[in-house]
Amino acid sequence: MASPDPIDGLLALDPGARGIGKFYRPGAARAAARSLARGKRVVLTTGFAVGPGLAETDGPPGTAVLGRALRLVGKSVTYVVDDVAAPLMEAALKALGEPVEVLVLPDAGAVEGLRRRLARDRPSHLVAVERPGRAADGEYRSARGDSVTAWNGPLDALFLSRPRGARTVGIGDGGNEIGMGNVRRHLLRQGRLAKKIASVVRVDHLVVAGVSNWGAYGVTAHLSVLAKRPLLHTAEEERRIVTACVDAGGVDGITRRREATVDGLPLSAHAAMVELLRALVDRKIRGGPRS
Repeated sequence: MASPDPIDGLLALDPGARGIGKFYRPGAARAAARSLARGKRVVLTTGFAVGPGLAETDGPPGTAVLGRALRLVGKSVTYVVDDVAAPLMEAALKALGEPVEVLVLPDAGAVEGLRRRLARDRPSHLVAVERPGRAADGEYRSARGDSVTAWNGPLDALFLSRPRGARTVGIGDGGNEIGMGNVRRHLLRQGRLAKKIASVVRVDHLVVAGVSNWGAYGVTAHLSVLAKRPLLHTAEEERRIVTACVDAGGVDGITRRREATVDGLPLSAHAAMVELLRALVDRKIRGGPRS
């Protein structure tokens, strides 16, 4: 019997006690990385607004780190966000020294034009990191069960009607994000709140983690092993990215405060996760167990 992957072990940590163990997908980050490694053109989206002008610090950092890794291994990368998330996405990219080229969805009516553009560009993959996916009633909901539809554009429509030939990846931590339609039947067993917020949007590869940024870092870690080169950022860069997102107006999705935390956890916790993942990647590249 194969031993558990240590990267999986880190992603399965549940500091927010959300019960992700009931819908966590072992091996999903590795499968997503392998699929992305075979692709050529990747579209990434993120941004979860919990109120007017209140986009979470979870999502844009992970998207920027994963996007940079994909660019470094030769993929064409496009970022698509709505206007609430745009300042955070741009700040995260700038903090990493990446090109700040972001397509911004100005309103819900622009989705059809974006869909036509993607049909023309023929991306190999669509990736969502901590991006709301509609519930059964068509609403986007926060982890508290409140409707956040007014502040989040319908970017999940791109996943519901994907470009021909595109593979999809969803990364989330709570059940209300794009991709959680894959595990909806498990979520429905977790009580009335979970049933209310559970997304119906499915993907080819669902990556569940204790914090969505961590899920994106886990995929990046596996990409590093496949490429046999370090692609993850550093703990110092993690601090810089999250701080930049807060300076751009980001809030902690749990506390709703403009502070350099993510999902109620201090920066030190997220920096430690990055360093642990980096250590595992280094060990694998130098000849440890294969990814």
